[in-house]
Amino acid sequence: MKHFILLVTAVLFTLPAFAQTIPGKISGQVMDEATRQPLPFATVAAYQHVSEKDSLVGGAQTDDKGHFLVDKLPDGPLILRVSFVGYTSQDKAVTESERSIKLTLSVLPDAKQLKEVEVKAEKGTVSLSMEKRTFDVGKNLTTIGGTAENVLKNVPSISVDESGNATLRNLATTIYINGKPTQLTLAQIPANQIETVEVITNPPARYDASTSGGIVNLVLKKNCAPGYSGLATLGLGNNSRYDASANVEWRRGPWNLTALYAFNATQNPVTGSVRRINRDAAGNTLNYFEQNTFTNLDNRFHNGRLAAEYTANARNVFSVATTLAAGAFNTVTTQPYYTYSASRTLAGYGDRQTVPQNNFTNLGLEFDYKHSFAQKARELSLTTSFNHNQINNAADWYTTSFLTDGGALPGVTQPGYPERDLINGKTTGNQYLAQLDYVHPLSDSSKLEVGLRSFTFARDQRYFFNQFDNATQTYNLLTNYSQNAPITETVNAVYVQYTKRLRRGFGMQAGLRLEQSSLSGQSRFDGTSFGYYFPGKNGENLIKAFFPSFSLTKTLSPTREIGLSLSRKVGRPGFRQIFAGIQANDRQNVTIGNPQLQPEFVNTAELNYSTSWGQMNWLATAYYILEDHTIKPITSPSPTDPTVLITTFQNITNEIQYGVEQTLKFALGRNLSGFVNVNARNFSVTSTTLQNSSWTYNGKINLTYKFPANISAQVTANRDARVASLQGYRQDVNGMDAAVRKGFWQNRASVSLIINDVFNSRRFVSIYDQPLAYQATTSRREVRFYKVVLQIPLGKPQDGRKRNDRKTDRPDVDFSN
Repeated sequence: MKHFILLVTAVLFTLPAFAQTIPGKISGQVMDEATRQPLPFATVAAYQHVSEKDSLVGGAQTDDKGHFLVDKLPDGPLILRVSFVGYTSQDKAVTESERSIKLTLSVLPDAKQLKEVEVKAEKGTVSLSMEKRTFDVGKNLTTIGGTAENVLKNVPSISVDESGNATLRNLATTIYINGKPTQLTLAQIPANQIETVEVITNPPARYDASTSGGIVNLVLKKNCAPGYSGLATLGLGNNSRYDASANVEWRRGPWNLTALYAFNATQNPVTGSVRRINRDAAGNTLNYFEQNTFTNLDNRFHNGRLAAEYTANARNVFSVATTLAAGAFNTVTTQPYYTYSASRTLAGYGDRQTVPQNNFTNLGLEFDYKHSFAQKARELSLTTSFNHNQINNAADWYTTSFLTDGGALPGVTQPGYPERDLINGKTTGNQYLAQLDYVHPLSDSSKLEVGLRSFTFARDQRYFFNQFDNATQTYNLLTNYSQNAPITETVNAVYVQYTKRLRRGFGMQAGLRLEQSSLSGQSRFDGTSFGYYFPGKNGENLIKAFFPSFSLTKTLSPTREIGLSLSRKVGRPGFRQIFAGIQANDRQNVTIGNPQLQPEFVNTAELNYSTSWGQMNWLATAYYILEDHTIKPITSPSPTDPTVLITTFQNITNEIQYGVEQTLKFALGRNLSGFVNVNARNFSVTSTTLQNSSWTYNGKINLTYKFPANISAQVTANRDARVASLQGYRQDVNGMDAAVRKGFWQNRASVSLIINDVFNSRRFVSIYDQPLAYQATTSRREVRFYKVVLQIPLGKPQDGRKRNDRKTDRPDVDFSN
């Protein structure tokens, strides 16, 4: 494998040498003919007439004073074309003798084009394409002042579970921030820092092979218009919920600076329950167990980001950024529980109280570089990041257990608080990422992409569970319930991807990715090692380390397209799934890892059809997903105490799902807009001894209506229907959010009223149903809350035509017909 990576590295760095160095150059300045002012960031392209057609031979972008330089041009006459959004494109013929002189090119605003830009600038909440779905966070009223978790609840195709994790078609998604991994949870990322959310359901080979559940990329805000602008937000709601944020952006000449800060706090009271029936082998009821959970989620999060981008010239762009996040997350919990005999007679009772003190600090550093060659769409990019995360855990557990006569349970001598537990620990993690990508156009209709990626996640896991000994009046460490180990995860990858535009509207893309991954750890308690290395160090399973992808598209008309995509992915076990220590959820439910776990493999096929008419855009997707050797939790009664359920993880036979997803984006008239997303699928999961299957669906609808006087209202509703699991099922989940916004100061400032979970109905109920036990677990992530949010602009970008949206990078090769 090392020789293979070295070979591709050599190819990547020698490909640029194939370009011939050509000395010709043209310089000049582009002016607005109406105002006689320089026109910054206009595109200047040089063409040469070859073989009865114009071929692009060079290009540049004007600086903040309208100056440009196009060099490395071939001999012979050229055509210089100047273009800019909102202006009429202008062509100028340049002869050989004019090469060394400075040209002043003037362009006039195009009134018709400016009108079209103005109309198109009002984008909808969702943009749909064959490659990805893009969700504009700024268009969503219900997430103002919220978090990334609130945002993803409103994104088509995405569901958020009871733990606050995002899923796509029942698979865990990979979360990126600006295309890079993060250690932050969704609840720790402010929504006001996010510009758009990109969802890629079946990523090709240039992306990580571990993205079997698709990619959710959170694109943070960055100023695109010259000048200074910003936004301040202040929110206040019930349950001690308040937030504040400020985004400040400044762009001038080659510099683009962004500063973001957000503070979010909430005290969220939620409830849960466990209802258990224990049975014998004949199916007769032995006893009942009931537990209620009362939790107050007390969170305080700070998040800041500084970013700078420097455009040295039209071909070199440097960017650096740093992120600092910190806060506390505490879940003060009381859990009263009761045991009943088979005849429903109370046999015992007690409670557990948890008083935690948890906090975290996260530091991120980024450096990116992009070089654009003279040849159109040929570029080299370097992406690097470092992320440091530290979580401090501490908690006191107080547990009581009594018989119905008021005495303690047998074996317990203390009244009042017979069991006292003390938890303390610290988890420190460092993530390192370096990625190099090279794009080489082979012709006007084909390109080759190659790249290298190295990712390392090194962390020190320390979690100590201490139990109080009443006889000695000291705490004793319980190593079976504790974790103390250094853990290192690595993923090294190399990929190659070829894209070709074929005849008659066809296009294809084929890629191959090779990944080497490992997880290694060693317990400091007993020296036990755990983890995996894939493929094997001696080359075994090497063929399974290759991950191909293929797509074929057909353009049926300017507004209709169909495409097929195939890929193979991998799902790697996480630390908590393979660590053999006991992780106690409550007195009757514990989790134990499985050190023998191996990676699972996921094969995905998608057939997409996209069409648009008027203000409608429809994307239909049929898909088939096969998870081979899939990792699933398996729950069973404890051999020593059948009233305790133990959950571990196993590689089972497979999981298969297939279905159809429909997304319709629409606008009816000038006032009503929104989208509808429906996903119907069949789900089946099989192990050597168990099998379960069901049909299910997910639905989401978003409606926005604009009233007079800059008033707008929005409603988002979602339903996740009942779905089977290996040993039971999860009941349906329903919820609706609503918001009303009033704009003022020419609609640049606003005040909004937001209601989360209007009917207070968003509950998660999981059913475990097996011969020896039936258990229903109910939990909530949030309860209904109300919030008022004020948004005030800070400055504004430069007025006039320069505020029109534009793409400052040169366009890529057009692979559509």
